[in-house]
Amino acid sequence: MAQWACPSLFAACLMTMTPAVGAADAVRGRQLFETHCIACHSTELYKRPPPKVGNWVQLEQEVHHWQAQTGQRWAQSEVDDVAAYLNERFYHFPQPAPASFKR
Repeated sequence: MAQWACPSLFAACLMTMTPAVGAADAVRGRQLFETHCIACHSTELYKRPPPKVGNWVQLEQEVHHWQAQTGQRWAQSEVDDVAAYLNERFYHFPQPAPASFKR
């Protein structure tokens, strides 16, 4: 019976683990965007050609720039999350692997 305790405990631990550090959360990014950005940036802004940003790094830089301009003082993880949401919804740029996110 004891031999099964460890595998069961291991499986239970795996199911409760959070995503790896550095993995951007587009759902959280959407919440931040809709709370802090949508008033000035309707989604039409992101659909008009040509796009202001051309890759993931530029997108992340724009989110960082505008959150600072509006006094948000977001953590890098929040910038990553909003960039992930915008990227998922509008841009579809290749993203760096989670381990390479700057924290």
